[in-house]
Formats: sequence, structure tokens, C-alpha cells
Amino acid sequence: MAVTEYIDESFSELTGVEKNTFSFLRLFNVLLDNDRETKFLNIFRSYLSNDSIFSDISFFETYEVSNGEYWDNVSYNLYGTSYLWWVIALLNNISNPFEELEDGQLLNVLREDYVYQLTSDLEKIAED
Repeated sequence: MAVTEYIDESFSELTGVEKNTFSFLRLFNVLLDNDRETKFLNIFRSYLSNDSIFSDISFFETYEVSNGEYWDNVSYNLYGTSYLWWVIALLNNISNPFEELEDGQLLNVLREDYVYQLTSDLEKIAED
């Protein structure tokens, strides 16, 4: 599949399925294939966080993984929802979130106070 262009339709406009504010799918643009009929999301697109974002430590804290935790557990423990696991994975440049977390592993996490701002900004991006 080769991409010819981004299209203006959103995921919900194409599928009729409304994604919640926390959905990882909001990060991906809808693309059009060369055949100009097939629409798809490039879910394999990589996102890497720039280390300079951690220079302002007031936005972030460190979280130590406990025995047997997975991304959704960490998200729930920090934010009260398991849906924001991808934010933690993104901030730690994790390319395969299906790999197990190690006991004692330190993760950079967004402080809970700033999660609402992040989700609001993502909604604005998704509308554009």
C-alpha cells in the first residue's frame, strides 16, 4: 500500500464509531491508498518523544514498575483509567508495548495534573 494523500474524513466519519477522548486511534490520520478507494490508518507509524521535553520536570515524574504490572495497570494506577497506557509507552519510546515490563523498571510519566490538557489538545488535533 502506498499513500497518495491524507483525507479530511475522520475515523468516526468513516466508520460511524465514535472514539473516546483517550483512544490511541486519535493519533493516526486517515490515509488514501493508490487505488484512491481504500482508506486506512497507518497504525505502524512510529512516534518518538524528544528527550528535551523532559527538561521541564514539573510536567513529569518517575514511576517504578511493580511485580507483574502491564501498561494498562500502570495507567490505571496513575490516572484512574487503563485507556492512557499509550501515553506512558509513547513518553518512554516503546516500540513494542506487548513486551512485558520489568520489575523495578523506571518509566517517565506525565503528571496527572496535565493529562486533561493532553487529551484536550489531542481532540483539537483530531478535529483539524
